[in-house]
Amino acid sequence: MPDSMEDPATVSLRICLEGHANALALNKDYTQIAVAGRSLLKVYSIDNYGFTESCNMRGGKNQNLSYSSNDVSWSTLDSNLLATAATNGVVSVWDLSKFGRQKQLLVYNEHERTAHTVTFHSSEPNILISGSQDGTIKCFDIRSDKSVNTYFSNSESVRDVKFSPHTQNIFSAVSENGTVQLWDMRKWDKCMVQFTAHSGPIYTCDWHPTRNWLATGSRDKQIKVWNMDGRPGLEYTIHTIAVVGRVKWRPERTYHIASCALVVDYSIHVWDIRRPFIPFASFNDHTNVTTGIAWQGDSHCLLSTSKDSTIYKHAFKDATRPALKANAQGASLGRHGDISFAQKIKEYAVKTSGVTNTKTTSFKSRSKTPVAGSMQFHLDHSKMYKFRLKDVEPHSQALSEHESFIGCAQDLLISGKKLADLCDHNADVCRKYGKHNATTLWNFIKLFYGTNHFEPPFEHRASFSTNSRRATQVQSDWTMPQRGEMGQDLNGNNQEAPHEIGADSSVDIDDEHEHPPTSSVILSETQILSEITFDNFELLRNGFIYVGPTSDVSKALAFPALHHDVQAARAQVDLKANEHEKSPPPHVPTVLKVPHVPIPMWEPHKFVADALMLQNDVGDVQTALTVIIALGEARKLLPLEDALVEHWFHAYVDQLHRYELWNEAGEVINRSWLRSVRQLNQQSTTMHTNCGKCSRPLAGHVGWLCDKCKSMQSAKCCVCGLIVRGIYAWCQGCSHGGHIEHLQKYFAQHSKCPTCGHLCAYS
Repeated sequence: MPDSMEDPATVSLRICLEGHANALALNKDYTQIAVAGRSLLKVYSIDNYGFTESCNMRGGKNQNLSYSSNDVSWSTLDSNLLATAATNGVVSVWDLSKFGRQKQLLVYNEHERTAHTVTFHSSEPNILISGSQDGTIKCFDIRSDKSVNTYFSNSESVRDVKFSPHTQNIFSAVSENGTVQLWDMRKWDKCMVQFTAHSGPIYTCDWHPTRNWLATGSRDKQIKVWNMDGRPGLEYTIHTIAVVGRVKWRPERTYHIASCALVVDYSIHVWDIRRPFIPFASFNDHTNVTTGIAWQGDSHCLLSTSKDSTIYKHAFKDATRPALKANAQGASLGRHGDISFAQKIKEYAVKTSGVTNTKTTSFKSRSKTPVAGSMQFHLDHSKMYKFRLKDVEPHSQALSEHESFIGCAQDLLISGKKLADLCDHNADVCRKYGKHNATTLWNFIKLFYGTNHFEPPFEHRASFSTNSRRATQVQSDWTMPQRGEMGQDLNGNNQEAPHEIGADSSVDIDDEHEHPPTSSVILSETQILSEITFDNFELLRNGFIYVGPTSDVSKALAFPALHHDVQAARAQVDLKANEHEKSPPPHVPTVLKVPHVPIPMWEPHKFVADALMLQNDVGDVQTALTVIIALGEARKLLPLEDALVEHWFHAYVDQLHRYELWNEAGEVINRSWLRSVRQLNQQSTTMHTNCGKCSRPLAGHVGWLCDKCKSMQSAKCCVCGLIVRGIYAWCQGCSHGGHIEHLQKYFAQHSKCPTCGHLCAYS
């Protein structure tokens, strides 16, 4: 039936001012809808123009918690029978043919905790089942005032139960521990099938109307379709953007299923399970989370209720098609200069004529016509092209990002050597794997930090070398006592000269209590030229010193911001007043005094911090964090916040875990100085195991001993029969395991379990 047939328009109705509905249900003729909530239990008639209230079962004054409903179900055989599951654990049966309080036909108060779900049998009008937070499933016969059977799911909570439309006595139950169970109503002591379907709680399930498929929705934001013929097998997986709250198969469409979210997403999506990455259609009418969905008999009308206290009748022709709004092509430019381009490939239906007896006819008679409608949706696919720059080295092979990451994670060193040696080794590793930016960064780290010893806080040393010659440091406004002597400037003019400090000076600086700061440095010309090297350049951090021969000093004086004064650096003969006219002695060593330079010395710390943050921004947190760890105590000089570094730690450890690089992740965690990161190695992993004999969960505290069958078979190797001591491999499907060496040898030649014949997926 095509999607474009005449459908009624989308209509809505506000149903309650005091609260919202938690669930809805349709009668067998699809002419009435029941909505139930904590403060709501009403029945509406449905027509092409909207909804008309026909019954309100919460009209009385004396109402208790049994009226506060989590779920509602309508009998598939009797339009007068309704069942509700209440927040206090009560399961109620309602008869719409009666009046007043007599509508509440039966009240079953047997669940110890909240009842989450209730449903009627598809062929037995008197049978219904319910699932509860207490982990039990109750089966009721409305001809009795007590439950007929109780099924124990061995889980915290049963969130949904559904009868199979293909087998009369079979029903499914999904639990908060991520397992799916199939039960036979006649066998209450043990479930038929149990398997783990999701990594989180499962909130909903639904049977396919024509195929033996079971769809499940979970908190892991996935919808999974299981083939229940024989041993359950996963057929399709749909990844959604939010926690899945409800799923419903679309009638007359084999591969379509509707879903709504439990939080965040207010829309209802209809998926084609063959193309699970984008919804086939979406309904965006609700303004809050959708709580219930149901199809009105055919595939063209969907009913829904929401926390916005409205019910909607959605016409499928009014649904939005997200695929039509998606860009048909796209391009992306990589940071290495490569370009990726993807485009949509159009699908055509091949039309052939009836004449096929000649070779020319079979070729010429074919014509391509685009496939239209929903038939084309799952056939759409794209093709991607990748353009790379030509390699500078013709023999070099470009490695993928995964290979580069794994290689660097395994070969990079973060401790055990001097920083300079670490930088050399890590630069070679990054060059080997094509990370040239990281290679340059490691070379800079060696240049800045590998040849110096940093002890934060930074201390300015008083001399350039360890010999006896020392630099005399003078504050710009700190002057010695004046004698009144006059000196000569470079031009021969007279000027007042401060006291000249020499080796035989009467003023001993070391004995003074007021030491000058390190804002200026006085050095002899020969001492500057011979002792300034790149290894001690950080001593000039407070200003630039311009040095040179006496004839070049005048050039330095051309800078307006610098006020220089050339004085003698060592003991010299005092220039008396009567000797002013005499020439100065030849070869007098001179110094350049820089009282105060406003230009600060460039430091590498801010630059390195910016470089590390840039590496993180381009997606290379590996290099950023490895550099910080390798720096050791020198990392305290970098202006990086602990919260940012902690985020880098968690991101890198998570990447290592994804690649199963457990040893490398453990070494990174052990080298961390952050408490929250070091505690990652102290977090244990919980593994839920089942008994290999009776398949019951091993919930006891006595190792592998089963509380039910008192068996210790799970502790024994299924190959050799001996108790396993050490590493134990275990199949979650059949609950059998053993020595990992024995299983490796066995599964190298076999594919089925040696105990039960289960097709174990050993890797």
